[in-house]
Amino acid sequence: MKNTYSIRKAVPEDAPVLAEAEREIAKIPGRLVSKPEELRDDNYKEKINLLSQCDSGICVVVEENGIILGHAFLEPHKLAVTAHVVVLKIAIHEGNQGKGLGKMLMQHLIAWAKLGFVEEGRKTKRLKYGPSEYLDDIYMALWVGS
Repeated sequence: MKNTYSIRKAVPEDAPVLAEAEREIAKIPGRLVSKPEELRDDNYKEKINLLSQCDSGICVVVEENGIILGHAFLEPHKLAVTAHVVVLKIAIHEGNQGKGLGKMLMQHLIAWAKLGFVEEGRKTKRLKYGPSEYLDDIYMALWVGS
């Protein structure tokens, strides 16, 4: 039997599921920058509400049979002069990696925003996860203006 995944815009009622999923992901160093205790349900609800009223950003979820398996945010910068720049986050909920869901979400966001990304820069060892454990912070971009 073939899996049938669907992607839809997130709604405020999804916030607790997204926050809990990211809290689980954040328990493993290197997966998210945030610590689990920093990821609060009400912040996700507020972000989903704001993005639902925004033309340059979006939050979507991928689900199967009504169960959310992953989510993604394109969140525009807040200043007018950089509002055309978005921050991308894709989170595949624990136990659902390796199914191609991240790729599905990225393809959906690219189609929505008509994007194509290139690496612009790298901040070496910017993210610290332990006494001598670091990860690079990679800056990706794609011009979508005329």
